[in-house]
Amino acid sequence: MPTKTGGSHALATFVTLILGALLSKYIWELVPPLGDLSLRVMTFITAVTGASIPTSEQFAGTVVVMVGISFVWGVVYHLGRHS
Repeated sequence: MPTKTGGSHALATFVTLILGALLSKYIWELVPPLGDLSLRVMTFITAVTGASIPTSEQFAGTVVVMVGISFVWGVVYHLGRHS
């Protein structure tokens, strides 16, 4: 059992990282408010926590894509596993 769930998490992380990096520029071209919102949230988190988070447009777009893909992957995995 741990092998299956561990493999799924590893694959999800890898796919999310690659697609997030590849699709980040399209977030700024197609949905600028979403990219701008993610950049503002990251700036706020950096200001509040003092964490060293890079706050560039490309990184913010990558984070948006990664969060979206992770959410969809989690829902699909949960529904597939419990149905």
